[in-house]
Amino acid sequence: MCQRHSRFTQSPSATMLTTLVFTGALLTFTCADFNVRILDDKDVVVSGMLPDSLLLSLPPCSLEGQNADLIYSTNTTSDKTLRSVFTVPTCVTSGREEGTLVSRKIAYKVSNLAAGAHYRLQYQVGTQKSNVVTASTRAAKDYNDIDTGLPARSGAMVVITVILSVAMFVLMVAITVTLVIATDED
Repeated sequence: MCQRHSRFTQSPSATMLTTLVFTGALLTFTCADFNVRILDDKDVVVSGMLPDSLLLSLPPCSLEGQNADLIYSTNTTSDKTLRSVFTVPTCVTSGREEGTLVSRKIAYKVSNLAAGAHYRLQYQVGTQKSNVVTASTRAAKDYNDIDTGLPARSGAMVVITVILSVAMFVLMVAITVTLVIATDED
């Protein structure tokens, strides 16, 4: 009997885990009524990476005028809901020859977050929920750890300073002598 060996054979538990992860990811998108995402450098916003806030895209224009709730949690806490954090802004459209231009605010700033933490964020507008977005805040360095002392001076800096100081002294003596000689001739 010939037995076949493959390097890519998975155990039944690994296959089951892969299936569950794929199904869970697929279910997250199919259960969402609308999609949101974390805005970054590739978007049309200019924002620094702050350790205590994130920019989350807004719900679609079809939900304008309704109050939006923000549901969030970290790895260590259960879901918390902030009620009526904002009203979904209206979309202003103006006709153009090629089509229509839609203009509106594009992000909500989620602030007062812990630095270096992982968050799960989701909107709820009325009965509709968005997809769950995961994001991490930047880990901030403690300001007490910043070295504010003066750096050491190099030998070249000392030599240049001495040469410039001596040159300035010689220049001042020369100007004084020139003024004395010029006044004596008069």
